[in-house]
Amino acid sequence: MARFLPTLDIWQLTDEQRAALPIGQWVRAGDGGPVGRFFGQGATTVVAWVGNARASRDYRGYMRALRDYGRSVTRRPS
Repeated sequence: MARFLPTLDIWQLTDEQRAALPIGQWVRAGDGGPVGRFFGQGATTVVAWVGNARASRDYRGYMRALRDYGRSVTRRPS
């Protein structure tokens, strides 16, 4: 079972630290920045930002799409 931490500033983490985060970890972009859910680290970092999800017409679809993209990114070699 994943052990979640309090919301982390994702900009302060190295690539290795981001890759070790559990899927679904709450992250923040900088001090006072937007909050989102971490979905993977590979060639890119995948985070579903809450503001973007709320602004979409399909909240669950947005989260599902980012979750699937996060899975595909973590399968690729970096």
